[in-house]
Amino acid sequence: MNRWMWIVLVVLLSPPVFGGEGALPHWEFAGWYGGGCYPNVEFDPLVKDRVYLTSDVSGIWRSDNLGEGWQFITNGLTNVNVAQIAVAPTNSDVLYAAAATGVFYSLNAGQKWNPADRYGKRITFSRPESYRAIAVDPQNPRRVCVGTIQGVVLCSTNYGQKWTDLNSGQSAHITGLAFSPADKSLYVAGDEGMRRYDFKTKTWQVFDAAPKKITDFIFSIKSASTIYAAGHHTLWISDDAGASWRQSTKIPQGIIFRLALADAKEDHLIVGWTENYNGGILVTKDQGKMWVPIQDQFNADIKGDPSRSWAVNMRRMTSLKVDPFRAGTLFLTDWWGVWRSDDAGAIWNEKIRGAPNTVGSDIAIAGQGQVYVATMDDGLLKSNDGGMSYTSIFPKTGYKHDINGHVWRVLVRGENIVAASSPWADQTNQVIVSSDGGKSFKVVRQGLPTARPSGNTMWGEGYPRALAADPMDPNMLYLGIDGDNGGGLFISHDGGNSWQRSEGQPEALRIYNGLVVDIKNPNIVYWAACGDKGRVYKSTDRGKTWKKVFSESTWVFDLHMSTDGTLYAGGAASAPVVYASKDQGASWNKVGSFSNEGSSSVEGIASAPGKPGLLALSTVGWGNVAPQKIYLSRNAGKTWTDVTGDLPPGTGAAAIAFDSESGFLYMSRYAGSVYRMKF
Repeated sequence: MNRWMWIVLVVLLSPPVFGGEGALPHWEFAGWYGGGCYPNVEFDPLVKDRVYLTSDVSGIWRSDNLGEGWQFITNGLTNVNVAQIAVAPTNSDVLYAAAATGVFYSLNAGQKWNPADRYGKRITFSRPESYRAIAVDPQNPRRVCVGTIQGVVLCSTNYGQKWTDLNSGQSAHITGLAFSPADKSLYVAGDEGMRRYDFKTKTWQVFDAAPKKITDFIFSIKSASTIYAAGHHTLWISDDAGASWRQSTKIPQGIIFRLALADAKEDHLIVGWTENYNGGILVTKDQGKMWVPIQDQFNADIKGDPSRSWAVNMRRMTSLKVDPFRAGTLFLTDWWGVWRSDDAGAIWNEKIRGAPNTVGSDIAIAGQGQVYVATMDDGLLKSNDGGMSYTSIFPKTGYKHDINGHVWRVLVRGENIVAASSPWADQTNQVIVSSDGGKSFKVVRQGLPTARPSGNTMWGEGYPRALAADPMDPNMLYLGIDGDNGGGLFISHDGGNSWQRSEGQPEALRIYNGLVVDIKNPNIVYWAACGDKGRVYKSTDRGKTWKKVFSESTWVFDLHMSTDGTLYAGGAASAPVVYASKDQGASWNKVGSFSNEGSSSVEGIASAPGKPGLLALSTVGWGNVAPQKIYLSRNAGKTWTDVTGDLPPGTGAAAIAFDSESGFLYMSRYAGSVYRMKF
């Protein structure tokens, strides 16, 4: 990735500060918390104040102080998209996690995770559907049952190392499993309704009267034969263990999505309802004859998550749980944060410290402690103190359909900022321009496609993930959008205020981040593409004509040029690889190949200003595959050192940047915000 920095920082670079002999390289947090989907939260039923939290991109956290502070517990996870975590009712050390690619189990309260058998890759989960997809035997922590998004129901008596298929006969999402408190049979619910498995007779009983599309269900503690089911405008209730069902009165709006017992002795229910991206909480003390809305007050942690300056109405709930030690203490998670109430839901305080969940896309350093971070969903943020605190600069407040969404790339020169953006609700792409350091932005669409491309794209739709600048002319900018039907190279001659599609285009338009202007000859532009015709292409006339100059890999995700004119191409060729050319693409040498199970490619290539031989890069595993690595080279790629150090295991870096002024190397993670280390 070429970083648009006209501020040249010429500072002697210090040797790495990795601590004492044998110490791991140390990374310190330099980002913010929250800002993403938290699918589930779970209390430990035996340890007071211990709570677990999951993410669809970052993994799992644990808190031993009721959410006042969270710590990553991702060691051993090879996939960090986690829909649910289950704690064994009789042994707090035994945990199970439902990740996108299978089950993981821990025997030490999350300090280390082990993969269970994947049953021929048939065990898969998704959020928020797989809400209670794991059920642990109430007496035997080794015995566990799971329900998958394909309707498969499996049980194991050895932590999931070997599974038995119960042949449920289903083919749709299973949202919940639970052992019956009456007879220890297994209840299973989801899109196809509810059924019960008898382990003695090894037979299924389908409850024809049960509702379909169940999003959650729980057993009454007061009466073991009473079941409550969610997913509709009414609460569904069975008084005879599922044989027959009745409905409550309708709730005021939306559908009942989540259920919890506010008072187990009296069957006082607290329910979470959703409607589109809205939601709320209702209480009933009479099985839904009367619904009482909680006049809830949500106190966001804007210092912990600066995007709360505009993300104030994210009320689409993902989970709702009650503290087993305090009936009035509740946890709620949604698509943006984590909340705790200590008064049965009247007042909610955001509890996200230690749980960063932002998906990064770019990072730029502008000197004097200024750090700019582009993100998916969270927009564009700025720090004036080296990452110790941030403010949201795009968007700033409120919601607009053509503003809020993703920011992919950011270029900074003094007070001038140019970034590429894709709004959530408006199916197009745009560029945002500021000339006052981010105090205000102009949205530019002139000359760009009126709709997102859909053919031969990276992620189903084409996005402006590649942005580069002429190192000698700040008004000359280049933008890359993937997709054959409308994508390609776009050029601005006025600092991003208007665009036009280049009269010439590379042979392959499936670009990710790979777009660079030659630092010594700005007439030369390089373009990297992925797929069948994926290569590196070179133009010597500012994009009018192109020729292929690199064929070693068909999956080139990233390009970067150091200050001495060396061009680096990072991607995949049976392993994550990086190549270098010192002659403007005429010849190439492989300067790095990184064997890391689950890695797909090299991303985030960066070099230090004024010291081109000092490089950093990341391996990346698509599909939330972890753990990935960060590597550093001090000799232009002749040798590489793994500097992942004490970073929480994760999916790798989307972007990396050196700050020679402070001596910090910054990285924006594909999940988990921003970290920095002394180099």
